[in-house]
Amino acid sequence: MTEEARMHEQSCDNCGAPLSYVEGEAVITCEYCGTTNMIADSDHIVRVESHYLKPPQVDAEGAIGVARKWLKKGFHRSSKLAGKAGFGKAEGLVLPYWIVRCRAQTYWRGQKKKTRTVGSGDNKKTITEWEPVSGRFSEEYTWPIYARENREEFWGIGRLKPGAKYTFPDWGRFILRFGGSKRSPNLDLLEGAEALDIKKVEEMKMVNGQVVQERAERHARNEIERMHADRAEKKATRITDCDTTVDISGTDLVYIPVWELEYSAGGSYRVLVDAHGKRVVAGEYPVGKWPKAVIWDVTNILLGGVFVALAAAADMSWAWYVAGAFGLSAVAYTLWTGFGGGSNG
Repeated sequence: MTEEARMHEQSCDNCGAPLSYVEGEAVITCEYCGTTNMIADSDHIVRVESHYLKPPQVDAEGAIGVARKWLKKGFHRSSKLAGKAGFGKAEGLVLPYWIVRCRAQTYWRGQKKKTRTVGSGDNKKTITEWEPVSGRFSEEYTWPIYARENREEFWGIGRLKPGAKYTFPDWGRFILRFGGSKRSPNLDLLEGAEALDIKKVEEMKMVNGQVVQERAERHARNEIERMHADRAEKKATRITDCDTTVDISGTDLVYIPVWELEYSAGGSYRVLVDAHGKRVVAGEYPVGKWPKAVIWDVTNILLGGVFVALAAAADMSWAWYVAGAFGLSAVAYTLWTGFGGGSNG
């Protein structure tokens, strides 16, 4: 099917100007007056009254500056990474999100496993007991639902959700992969939003939505219920009942401007910058060689210490050799790193 055959047209509910859109799009912003319209069916179009824009605070160069500042921070990143990174592609996008304002409350019940030892000698045995436990927790959210069907069409956009991983370290062939990944906090994505003014995003590509409000609210409920169920699972050895209630107080359509950046630093990596909040929404980076050396050395020293303790306490002479091997491994890796081994500074 050709692009022309898939195009449709409606009239703006506010100014009457023609709205051209691709089949499948259902949330369309008029390029003439900035009114957002939602197509309910082929003959029916309604105006979205609660629609906003988080105005961009940085251009492409400013977004690269935000990314470089982010690359300077963190134990896993080389101190030289920000200076070495060569930025290429910088695409500005204005993406539609339904922000579902709600409060979620979860009541859970379960059992906690406890063991205790009774008796002595030949009569010594371990008894397992299951103690009933229960509790409740609640939280307020401004839960974002991307108003497009394909969440993979632009890199990193799914990382705005509370609890989603948003940092992605590249370890190469290094096997001791400890830390580096972080999860998104529960941010108020309505903060800083104002009346939609399309003139403020003329240099960026505005993307129409495809998901209508009712579906967005249903998706938000399902995602929050799943997240609360996972949270409840960590509170007991086994969960027997988990009931979550999500009360929605309102839903707003918010356009969020982002800069999708690509940079090279011994490999190709991506960073997504929130153009309003001037922060990294999602980012990839190579782990530096010296952080790897620290992780390797600390791990080997700790393992070596275990065998030293065994050798001293149990008089196992072979354990001294194992402890020495771990120590030599730490020294060798440090020397190899210092003489140019590894990569990424």
